[in-house]
Amino acid sequence: MKRALIVGTGTVAGVAAVLALNPDGAVTTTAAGARPASASSSAAGGSSSSASGTRTATGTVVDVGRGYGSIQVQATLEGGRIVDIQALSVPQNDGRSAMISQQAVPLLVQQALTAQSSQVAGVSGASYTSSGFTESLKAALLSVGHAA
Repeated sequence: MKRALIVGTGTVAGVAAVLALNPDGAVTTTAAGARPASASSSAAGGSSSSASGTRTATGTVVDVGRGYGSIQVQATLEGGRIVDIQALSVPQNDGRSAMISQQAVPLLVQQALTAQSSQVAGVSGASYTSSGFTESLKAALLSVGHAA
């Protein structure tokens, strides 16, 4: 009977943790999902444009926290549509961070191109990278007046 109570409590706690995840990449305020206040940098993003209507915007450098590293993206827009997103830097302070970035960033880019915004679901197992990607992309898009 004691085992059933322990297993039941663990199951409820696990389900609650999964339900607390926010798939749009926003940071939750729960203790398990909280990031340090110093997680983002205020480096200014930049943008450029050409006569053809192509605009390139660089997002802020975002420290994803926990010593993993930082991420910065650059978005290219044509006629108001996001046509390309390049990762200028990705978390790679250790081998595991580099591996996660190598797998997650292409998926995040595809999600953003499909959504045509920074509102992406994120990648399971890459929560910090997903959040940092979203934050940097949002800054880039806002710098050129595109809805983030």
